Amino acid sequence: MRRHLAVLSFLLPLLLLGMAAQAQPITKEDEQIDGADPSVRLFVRMKMAEGNARFTDDNVVVFVHGATTPSTPDFDLSYKDYSWADRLARLGYVVYMFDKRNYGFSSREPAMDKPAAENRPVTRSYLAVRDIGSVVDFVRKRHSVSKLTLIGWSWGAMTTGYFASLHSDKLRRIVLYAPAYAFAQHTNLGAGTALQNKRKPLEFNYGLGAYRLGTAAANTARWDGEIPIENKGEYREQGVVDAFNAEMLATDPTSGSRTPPSLRAPNGVLEDSFMQATGRRMWNASSIYVPTLVIAGQYDTWSYPEDREVLMRDLTNVPLKKSVMIPDATHFVLFEKNREQFFQAIEDFLKSPVAEVSKP
Repeated sequence: MRRHLAVLSFLLPLLLLGMAAQAQPITKEDEQIDGADPSVRLFVRMKMAEGNARFTDDNVVVFVHGATTPSTPDFDLSYKDYSWADRLARLGYVVYMFDKRNYGFSSREPAMDKPAAENRPVTRSYLAVRDIGSVVDFVRKRHSVSKLTLIGWSWGAMTTGYFASLHSDKLRRIVLYAPAYAFAQHTNLGAGTALQNKRKPLEFNYGLGAYRLGTAAANTARWDGEIPIENKGEYREQGVVDAFNAEMLATDPTSGSRTPPSLRAPNGVLEDSFMQATGRRMWNASSIYVPTLVIAGQYDTWSYPEDREVLMRDLTNVPLKKSVMIPDATHFVLFEKNREQFFQAIEDFLKSPVAEVSKP
């Protein structure tokens, strides 16, 4: 009995602390800012703990979304405790996210309202990097900080690396979550896939057009395909799947006009990813000069171990680099039952001293 009481007395303060953190109010601000190019307007969301007045190079974070889904379903999912933004805000971070041009609540160019086949892929990576730059400069100026941290997921990791290779002076650290990089035998993005022009093998398949349509069923099927067991419920709960798909579709005002409902996702990412996966890099990690974490789930099929191995090899000028693989996890590890290990690895990296010896 005494032993049980001792354990309870130890755990109770931790439990109460966790409950207090969950109850801590979070401030949210949504706005539109000017992009770097005429007529480009970018949706930006900020979240932080209510009453927070601390803004430093160490606690300002900007999330960068990936290829299909805009920022808010990715990083601020309003289901139970699945908002990554809220988690970091409760840890004292000032958190930003934004939608790249032609995504979500940012402005869309005319090609997005025409049949996809009438135009070539829109939102190429070099333009997405310009959008990242607009948001980084906006946040730095707003909070009078010289540097901030970027956390990019999937194509967001690729464009984060691209941006860092050009503007390391504006960054404190970067987290590359599930980056594709330079794996020339990539089975989802490279030669032999639908992204390749079969008549001109070195060329992208421009027949895919300006954008593609993403449905809830397609998103779920992709996730299912990475979970290596029949019972998908061992990796995730169905509620988070439903919530994510609903919030994803809600970011496109035209989604309900199609059957089944679908959002429009620019194809610039596919063209650039095909180039990356066939040996034609847009950027090189050797041009990055800030501490870098490379992280992915064990069963991720966007970012293969071979991608991350070459990326780590090329990070020759960073003062700290780490590569972490989360076991029993997929591309969507942030929404899975094993996500605590993923979050903890990132939080440890954000706080770790730069003088720490780099780990392969």
